[in-house]
Amino acid sequence: MHAFLEQPEIYTQRHGLRGCYTRRVERITQSDERVGVRTFLQQVVQQLSRMTEQEIIPQYSHDYAELDEARQLASQPSRILVADDDPGMRQLLGLVLGSSGFDVLTAADGYELLRIAQGCRPNLIVVDLGMPRMDGFEAIRRLRGDSRTAHIPTIILTARSSIKDVVSGFESGADDYIAKPFDPNELLARVQSHLRRSAQRPVHNPLTGLPGGVLLSQELRHRLSQNMPLALLYADLDNFKIFNDTYGFSHGDRAILLLAQAIQTSVMRYGGIEEFTGHIGGDDFAVLSVPQRASRMSQAIIDSFDEQVGQLYNREDRLRGYISGADRYGILRRFGLMTLSIGVATNQRRAFSDEVAFTQVAAEMKHFAKGRPGSCYAIDQRGPYRLQHAERRRQHSHKLVIVSADRTLRSVLHTAFEDHEYTIEEALTIIDALDHLSDPLQPTVILADAELGPSLWAFCARQARDNTGPAVVVLTYHTDDLAQARAAGAAASLQLPLPFSDIIACVDRLI
Repeated sequence: MHAFLEQPEIYTQRHGLRGCYTRRVERITQSDERVGVRTFLQQVVQQLSRMTEQEIIPQYSHDYAELDEARQLASQPSRILVADDDPGMRQLLGLVLGSSGFDVLTAADGYELLRIAQGCRPNLIVVDLGMPRMDGFEAIRRLRGDSRTAHIPTIILTARSSIKDVVSGFESGADDYIAKPFDPNELLARVQSHLRRSAQRPVHNPLTGLPGGVLLSQELRHRLSQNMPLALLYADLDNFKIFNDTYGFSHGDRAILLLAQAIQTSVMRYGGIEEFTGHIGGDDFAVLSVPQRASRMSQAIIDSFDEQVGQLYNREDRLRGYISGADRYGILRRFGLMTLSIGVATNQRRAFSDEVAFTQVAAEMKHFAKGRPGSCYAIDQRGPYRLQHAERRRQHSHKLVIVSADRTLRSVLHTAFEDHEYTIEEALTIIDALDHLSDPLQPTVILADAELGPSLWAFCARQARDNTGPAVVVLTYHTDDLAQARAAGAAASLQLPLPFSDIIACVDRLI
């Protein structure tokens, strides 16, 4: 006995694997007087007695090939936390799991489970329901409510077998359920299955528990490849950064969870089996749906979020309707309460060959939605039908050339002005813009980025001297460029940030 307790590898060499396992189980049996536990352990001993050495290895060390695969997924053995108030059961689980190469930690109650889980971040947790001080139900609920432990797979291992207990366990957030007495082979199979799933790259977001960006991309690619009717709702929060900076990251997490809850509630209410919700990261979320439900679902998400977002602010800020802070340029300004913008792309009017183009359209529509006041959504309506309509009205519309090396700036301006019946052309440089001056339909206005520098100022001066051709509107973030634009003779100069409506109104006045 002493040799086994102190140096189990020596005892194994002398007595073989059967002797090693049998001796360990017998020791646990002698230390526990309960009939149920002793009966179960005696069954294990009897099973060992009927097995050959070759059979013991796969039975109690499980499949070495799968174990090697698991070890390749991590630089160190997977760490499993076992929580059970029964010392004998903790020892037995340590024997079964430890012999398969796992690093096993143990806890005697729910409080100890939470403390260890938050400190060492195990790869998987096995928890009993009936524990003192804090039972397994409450422990699992707290694990799921903590961003440090919310993503850890959790298996319930308990003698409670009623349907009510099983349902309560899953409602608390458990991933699996095994009844006592358990089959060691089954336990190992389930443990390794959960570890393989959690070790893969497509993991769930640790804060919300929703599928992450990799899983979302895989699902999007699959649906596009199958030509399935598809709508992508791309949502994120407006004024989230200033809220996070003012109230702290803990409150920021509450805002993200509030949005996640609004999305999940709306998807459950208005969605079907086609819906797939993903958490890209931070305050960015996405929902894969079908075009027919995109509008109703977007509005439902917005209504749910707007109804509850005020609870995140203190009374003074909520009544005032804004908080003061510095923007990214160090300028003191007022920021409204958080709102929600959703951009929607669909394949209803046009086909997409890959996920990059599809997600880019959704991002464009989200930026467009952000230019409107309050929470809102914008659905892309471009496609063959929109283009045909554009051709019919082309001779009556005004042409606008957007000049900037910034692709994202061109994209959001393009979407905004196209929605206001403008014919849009894009150019990266002033030289490219000059090519459009010889078109049969000459541009009425040129909207230019001040970052173009000297070439833009020279062009403005030329247009001012000739007093012919399109008016030039300059967009800038810097006061110095405003003065430079006026000195060069630009028809108008606007300092950003500005609402899209102000930029469009300025261009309208020049027509």
